Amino acid sequence: MQRFFKFIACVLQVMFVSAGAHAMASSLVLPTTAQLAGHWQLHQQDQVCALDLLEQANALGGDVACVEQWLGDKPLSWSPTPDGIWLMNAEGSGITHLNRQKEGEYKGRTPTGLEVVLQRTP
Repeated sequence: MQRFFKFIACVLQVMFVSAGAHAMASSLVLPTTAQLAGHWQLHQQDQVCALDLLEQANALGGDVACVEQWLGDKPLSWSPTPDGIWLMNAEGSGITHLNRQKEGEYKGRTPTGLEVVLQRTP
């Protein structure tokens, strides 16, 4: 009888852990490109680069050359993720991932380790 209760306890534990993992995964929602498209600014310390996330073809506009100086590679496209935004080069490889901090603000790091902040412009 004691083995039966241990078995039931193990089954319940697995069910609760599985339910918790599912709830966490479902709380991350992939935003659409339309939701993120628009005018943004990428900040590194006191420097600012204007950056446009374009909905069509997930292209980037604005001062891409300015951003390239910080990232070491020219970002030409972007892609939303459940927890942020990827900036990608001409080959489609990720240059940096910007993690969502709050609505309209994302943070990432340059290859040299400096923090960059992407903020939506009003």
